[in-house]
Amino acid sequence: MRLDKFKLERSDWFFGALLCIILTIPNLASAEEHLPPGGQAWESVARVDWHDGLSGAVSAQANPGDIEVVPDPEDMARKVLRATITRSENFTHVANGTPRAELLFREPVSFAQGSDYLLQWSTYIPRDFEFDGKQMIIVTQIHQSEKSGGPTLALTLLGNNYYISTRGGMQTQRTTAGAKLCCADNDRGRWVNWTLRYIPDDSGQQSLTQLWKNGKSVFYSEHVANAYLGDQQSYLKVGLYKSGWLIEPSDVEVQTIFYGPVSILRRKANLIHNP
Repeated sequence: MRLDKFKLERSDWFFGALLCIILTIPNLASAEEHLPPGGQAWESVARVDWHDGLSGAVSAQANPGDIEVVPDPEDMARKVLRATITRSENFTHVANGTPRAELLFREPVSFAQGSDYLLQWSTYIPRDFEFDGKQMIIVTQIHQSEKSGGPTLALTLLGNNYYISTRGGMQTQRTTAGAKLCCADNDRGRWVNWTLRYIPDDSGQQSLTQLWKNGKSVFYSEHVANAYLGDQQSYLKVGLYKSGWLIEPSDVEVQTIFYGPVSILRRKANLIHNP
């Protein structure tokens, strides 16, 4: 699989200044197409299926109505999460005054270095979704606990492609690994199942980040820093975050994505990454 360089623009990760991030891909191991590992037993530490609405295990950063539990667009009997943001909204009372509609999974689990995590979730891009070729939108992220800066891990949309990136170690102004994942426009009107295996390590010595899309491995990175220095409490966020929307050119006025159940498993990290 070819891991392409790509360039993303952000505006507020460094106090509102425009930051151009060039993801220079290191020498990554090839991503083999296999399902996540079994072996040592996984412990379930969080699961939310939206059946009973928003769980007390999550907290929202959104304007009223921007995060809602609604019927599945493809199966009215099933409940899913809908995240939507509109450019004309007033985001003054949302975190940092930034356009977002996100749920934080900070309470049920935080990601500690030395542990091995398996995250599973799904996204649904509506049939009428408009892709923004001028600025990206984060659709899922692992966020560092305290320090400011770009997210530790981000799954984003820019134009009609997905991008994944990681940060960590001494130089968090730049990404440590990343890839362009084609082609999000083919996913309109259907559910996409994501699985992420994540072993955080700020030194990179034992780190592992692997992403599967619908059971196919689409990104694999190891032995590069994928956690902020000393961070033992990074956490998952699902939903939409579009930081430059109010001040930078954009092709779109509304963004909506649906999310299925979210599951987080954990086990102690082995010194080697075999199951």
